[in-house]
Parts: sequence; C-alpha cells; structure tokens
Amino acid sequence: MSEPTAAPRLPPYAAQFAAVWSFAEIQEVMRSPDFHQGGFQESLMFLGDTILMVDGKTHLDRKMVFAPLFSKEAMAYYEARLLEPTIAEVMAELGAQHGPDGLARTDLVPLIRVMLHRISARIVGVDGVDTPVRTERFRQLLSALVEAAPVEWSTRNKQEVIAEGLATLNALVAEYLRPSLDRRRGLVRQFREGTLTKEELPRDVLTMICLEGTDAVDQSGGTDGYVWRECSFFLIASTQTTMHSLPHIIVHLADWVARHPEDAARIGETGFLRRAVGESMRLHQTAPARFRVATRDLVLSTGRRVAKGETLALVAPTANLETGVFGADAAEFNPWRETPAGLQPWGLSFGTGVHMCCGRLLVTGQPNRADAEGGGSEGTMIKILKVLYAKGVELDPEDPPRRMSTSFHDTFESVPVILRRL
Repeated sequence: MSEPTAAPRLPPYAAQFAAVWSFAEIQEVMRSPDFHQGGFQESLMFLGDTILMVDGKTHLDRKMVFAPLFSKEAMAYYEARLLEPTIAEVMAELGAQHGPDGLARTDLVPLIRVMLHRISARIVGVDGVDTPVRTERFRQLLSALVEAAPVEWSTRNKQEVIAEGLATLNALVAEYLRPSLDRRRGLVRQFREGTLTKEELPRDVLTMICLEGTDAVDQSGGTDGYVWRECSFFLIASTQTTMHSLPHIIVHLADWVARHPEDAARIGETGFLRRAVGESMRLHQTAPARFRVATRDLVLSTGRRVAKGETLALVAPTANLETGVFGADAAEFNPWRETPAGLQPWGLSFGTGVHMCCGRLLVTGQPNRADAEGGGSEGTMIKILKVLYAKGVELDPEDPPRRMSTSFHDTFESVPVILRRL
C-alpha cells in the first residue's frame, strides 16, 4: 500500500486565520520573540495555561521545572525500565493468541497505545496503574482524552466532544490523579521536614508541581485547575507523537521495501529506522496547523505585514513538502533523503524556537551516541519498530489500514497487521 502525502486540507478552525504556508516564513515566526502561542481557544479547558500555551518568563521557568523529566538519564530509564518490559509483556500476550491459521494478528493503533501507557503514567506520576483492570481503565481514559483535547481538529459536534472530554477528565482526576497528587504532597512534606532526601522523591510532573508550590486544586472535587490541565497535556504529549507517527512508518516501509528489495535486510537496523522515522514524521505531522499571535506590528523578512494581535495559522505540513527545501520529490517517502544543512530530517514537525517540543528525545532518542557509555537512547519509535520487525510485522492484505474519520489529523484509526514470527 503506497501512502499518499498530498498537501493537507486547511481545517475550518485554521481557515479563520491568515495562513502561512512557506517553510522560511513559518521558521521565522516560530523563532521570533515577537510572536506568542495562539489558537486552541476551544481546548483551553484541557490545555489552558500549560507549558504548551504560556510564553516569556513563565514558559522558561516552567521548562526549567520539568527539565529533569527529559534528561538523557530519564530517557534511558523510560526505555529500559518502562517501555522494554511493557513491549515484552504485550508481545507475550499476543503470542498466546494465534488465530486458526496459526498466525498472530493485531491492530497497530491500540497496540502502540498499550505499549506507551506506562511511560505516560510514569512521566505524569499516575499511581495505581498496577493491575490488569486498573491498567485497562487508565488506557481507556487516556485514549478518550487524547481524542477530546485537540477538539479544534474534530469533525464531530464540538460540544459533544468537549462534554465527553470533561467527563473523561473528571474520571481521570477522581480515580487516578487526585490520589496520586495527595501522595506526592505527603512525600514533598517529608522532604521539607528532612525525613526524605530529594533523590528519594519521584521524578514526575506531579512531584515537580508540588515542589514549586503550584499544586492548589479545587478541594470540592472539581477538575477546573492548572494541575489537572498540566497533567492532561503531559499525558497526551508523552504518547501522541509515537501513536500518530509509527503506523505511518510501517505503511511507508512496506511500500518502500516492495519497490526497493535491496533495503529489506536493513529493516531492523537502528540507522535505517532512524532515517525512516525522520522522513515519515516530515510527511505526517501531529497537527494540521500551529498558531502564533503577534505581540506588536511588524514586517517579516519576506515583506509580509503582521498587525499586533493578529493570529497566524502556520501550515507546517505543507511547508514540509516544499520542493525548494527538501527536493523535487519532497512529497514522496525516501529514507535516504539527504537532510538540508541546518535542518532536522523531520523538518518543522517538532516546531522550532522556544516552543520546540521538549519531549522530542523521548520519541527520536539520542542519535550517534554510544549506548555502552550510558549516553544514548533509541527513542520509543525505534524501540517499538525493532521489536515489530523482529516479529515479522507486515500489513494484513485482507484488512487494509483505515484513516481517521472523526478528525482532520493525518492519522489512522486502524492498521491491522500480521506478526509472522511471533
């Protein structure tokens, strides 16, 4: 199956703003101190005043607070202690469920979600994801939240999506987040009393929030508070990119190897997969557009005039297909593409400037590092891909992938596969 990479539609929410389509202009706007985060007004009940939405000193301070969660040491811990055991557990479960033809079949979309749940829980500090029933409940709530929070891109009735999302957040707070916050408040209290060292504290979002003293929440049981929104953001951000992007890579590589059989032997190699990850992410971004608001009247280097308070819709998916930047075949998947000097292989997919995705290394790992020295990591994407290819993953010829039908996101709702060596 050859996957199309045509320029995306501009969704209605983005169409109300002035659109910026060119790579150079988007890069300039993202890097400029004269623009702040904008848009996403319909998602504020889920994402308002989170690290994603704040700017200036507040944003810088927030990045410093959460920086330990994305250190090289933290990345290695997530991979070795959380992701790898979960992958092994999931593969063992699938291996015990062969069909009548003796083959193991599954759907990549829920499979990847299951593999990533421990990382999202660990980063945020969600306790109680420790039994099959509690784990499945957490997965269900997280899946519903991931769908509801970016409501701007939904093709469904927006009010229904928001109502479902708030109900999900209420349940997540009551069943998981509030008890986890209470526990961390107690641990931080012990730290301040001198009965615990800082090294003994959990390293997660809720603990960092408690240490900063920004953990005030509605004691009546409500969920309208900064703490719950920040948790929502990190729960989504720690899993969304891999869940969105990995199925695309499987689809692209199936087509690539069919047309380039000489690369079949490289399918499990870290270097080749890293190239495939970067190329696929360039072609398929997690959002149809990003938004910035001008803080003053200004003129871009291209001559474009922007008024103070004007919101720009940065259509990075189209910019990443620009032939003047990525070559005449920019709309095609080619893992051997040479990255232009000064750019990343994924183009603008992680953003650039002060709001560049702080969790990028969780997805992409640390390239060109010596793992033996403890300084390297492969990232969630390559870790999962290597296991899938070792188990003989291939698209199910009788059940082709299906695109997401309820959102403008460039993603799949189902990618059935066969694991021939499981």
